Amino acid sequence: MQKILINGLQLGDENTGVQYYTKNLYEELNKIETENFKFHLIRSPVSSQLSICFRSSKNNRLKRICFENFFLPAYLRKNNYNLYHSPNYVLPYFLYFPSVLTIHDLITLNFPQFCQFKSVLYFRLFLPNSIKKATKIIAVSYKVKEDILRRFNIYPDKIEVVYQGVNPIFKKIRDKGILSKTRDKYYLPDQFLLFVGNIEPKKNLVRLIRAFDILRKTIELEHKLVIVGKKGWKYNSVFKTIDKLKIGNEIIFTGYVPEEDLPAIYSMADLFVFPSLYEGFGIPPLEAMACETPVLVSNKGALPETTGGKCLQVNPYDINDIAKGINTLLTDEALRTKTIENCKKWVKDFTWERAARQTIKVYERILFRDVLRKSEN
Repeated sequence: MQKILINGLQLGDENTGVQYYTKNLYEELNKIETENFKFHLIRSPVSSQLSICFRSSKNNRLKRICFENFFLPAYLRKNNYNLYHSPNYVLPYFLYFPSVLTIHDLITLNFPQFCQFKSVLYFRLFLPNSIKKATKIIAVSYKVKEDILRRFNIYPDKIEVVYQGVNPIFKKIRDKGILSKTRDKYYLPDQFLLFVGNIEPKKNLVRLIRAFDILRKTIELEHKLVIVGKKGWKYNSVFKTIDKLKIGNEIIFTGYVPEEDLPAIYSMADLFVFPSLYEGFGIPPLEAMACETPVLVSNKGALPETTGGKCLQVNPYDINDIAKGINTLLTDEALRTKTIENCKKWVKDFTWERAARQTIKVYERILFRDVLRKSEN
């Protein structure tokens, strides 16, 4: 029995992005019956001194980094683990151990202007070393694999592409009681456009808000704009834009919304808009697809790949193109119907079970490399 440790130190009460990936992957791995592997998730430091530090300052990134780099390698050896999987971009700097590294994007290297300065410094220090040391790398899209190969001198077969899944709770909600309760809980209007994601520069919310304002003035759009997600970083320009345009009453910020409430919100939206400047994968558009909501996405990053060309794409740097795309999907009923049907079929292939089984194959290629090689011969 091979013991695999998965790093879950970043998991908390409000999971998004990488945390969402870690949680869903681990849960699905444990649903799969296998005689070869036993999966463990580490959620808190095991050093008594650092545990005390974490209890007093749970979200202190510096203490987590310290634990990962100076205590985790010894913990792996002491507890006879066979493989370590980091789902969060980096490996311990002094790790000399079979490992899998998941890379979600190279945004801190390719688009540092979208990121916090401390994150840029951190990943510039740790990411190149991690990519070099990893036994295998999981890229969440072919776009991310392409980005890695363009920047780093490594063999292509070191990288395996494994798409993320969509939680099966994401489906069209038709129960009027659930819809009404959710609408009241988040003060949602009868008609609205929807965006889901953290409020941060790469999400391109300033241009989305400007496009929304154009539509209000040119076609007298009756919809409001609902933005679901917590504040990330560098978000002041979003609120300054709203103040400048004097449209604060037309935009609703819900803050973080638990996953269980999202299907109803997606289902009530007339259109889901995701004009991100760069995504390594992009879960929210697929969630909206599963809820049978028409979807508009950016034509940048991995979004054309992961949405399969099944929904309307716009240039995220062109405010007028975003506005035109929104208006088209709101008014062209035939296109709305075609988009919904195509997206509903496309998203069915994105399951966490498939992601987990493909991840297990990556583990097997590391731990049973000699056996697999003999069988292939």
